Amino acid sequence: MATTIDAGLDHVLTDGGDDRTTINAKGVNKYHCRPQPLPESIFRGSCTCNIPTQSAYKAAEAAFESIQAGDVSVADTMEGIRSRIKSLYDLPAGVDVVLCPSGSDAEYIPLQIAKILNKGRKIVNIVTCDSEVGSGTVDAAGGKMFSPVVPLPVAGVDFAMGMPLEGLAENVETVSINARDLSNNSVVDAKQGVQDTVDKCAEEGSVPIVHCVLGSKTGIMEPFPQTNFGKMVSTRDAFVVVDACQARFKKAWLHEYLEKGAFVLITGSKFYRGPPFSGAVLIPSQIMERLVMTESSIAPGLGYFLSSNEVPKALSSWKAALNDTNNTGLALRWVAALDEMEPTLAIDDDEKDSLTDGWIDGVIGLVEQHKEQLETFQPKSCSTILSIRCRKPAGGYYSNGECKKIFEWMTLDMSEKLGTADGAPLCYIGQPVNVGKGGECVLRIALGSDSLRLVRDNSGAALAEDTAVVMKLALLVKSYEQLAAAK
Repeated sequence: MATTIDAGLDHVLTDGGDDRTTINAKGVNKYHCRPQPLPESIFRGSCTCNIPTQSAYKAAEAAFESIQAGDVSVADTMEGIRSRIKSLYDLPAGVDVVLCPSGSDAEYIPLQIAKILNKGRKIVNIVTCDSEVGSGTVDAAGGKMFSPVVPLPVAGVDFAMGMPLEGLAENVETVSINARDLSNNSVVDAKQGVQDTVDKCAEEGSVPIVHCVLGSKTGIMEPFPQTNFGKMVSTRDAFVVVDACQARFKKAWLHEYLEKGAFVLITGSKFYRGPPFSGAVLIPSQIMERLVMTESSIAPGLGYFLSSNEVPKALSSWKAALNDTNNTGLALRWVAALDEMEPTLAIDDDEKDSLTDGWIDGVIGLVEQHKEQLETFQPKSCSTILSIRCRKPAGGYYSNGECKKIFEWMTLDMSEKLGTADGAPLCYIGQPVNVGKGGECVLRIALGSDSLRLVRDNSGAALAEDTAVVMKLALLVKSYEQLAAAK
């Protein structure tokens, strides 16, 4: 990976990431997405993986041409990305930004900082909402490999899932708290489990990192930890990580968490429709102040994920320790994402709330027209993601494995096999997520930045797209047994 700029844009956009961005023989990644726009398709899968919008792709294309011509360097492009993120979110003074190949890789940064500020002490990383955050979160939170493919590989070095990263995994324990009670699908209240672990850390002198989540795969909001460890946080004997990778949050919430001294993990490749994947860690000013004054060396293992370009100037010792490899793909993916972020963040939060409330009500209404095939799951738990269970004719619901087939069929022209033009639209929705025992799962229809603006600018066109998505989904579920048998 980390291709030279001589490669074409589509290839570079998939480079400098992990196995999720790898393009297969069909010309798509594991989520059936391509690295170029498909203007004839309907996209409601911003909770999983994106096909870039035409505007975002053009922004990346322009940046790529400037890099190729030597008008701007990748390092300068990365610095500009950090500046734009700070400006678009009006980040408080002193907050800095580390860019990462994905939201999963972003987990390494709080862990590394906790180890630097607490040399020699055991770190206990507490991941909440497990199974509804990134699939690699627990491994990454433990300083381990979450993919066999790394963004910045070294010749002759092989990688494997779960492999400890040198200098990062040592003396680290992970504790995961599931998102749901799989016996009844209810959302788990993580408060007591977090408190018990924090209390244990206090007794043994270890350092807890506590996660909360601003929007899981189905829209769960895991609040800022309500545990009595405020003093531990203020003295950097404990840390809070806010997983906001879905980017389904208000700017005011972001400021609140940063002011409380929490790391915030964001991406440009979920709600904001940037091509897969791009991540960033917002480091609060309180931690940055202490970090720049602390003698530090970063884990050698981080060199497979970060170059010096992804690190802000204030972390000079980090920059000096990292190679100056150009992750051009990551830079271009962030440029594409910022093209979507700018017009969307310009919309007032009250207007967004009104638009998304109207949208979710409309899609719920469409799904309810197909009650024999589709059933909404905990509707309105999130105003931009609707989770849907697929009903079997004889009762019960289709499993994760079965829904994966439906997920793929949605991206294909199925009009001939279904015998109707309603099966023709190429529809991209959210991948299956397990929500219950026995493989019970949901598929998701998710609003993204471009479709939010479509709802605002042309509600009729947005409704027509939503109608087409729901109609095709219902048809595929109705015809599942026939299609699966035909292969």
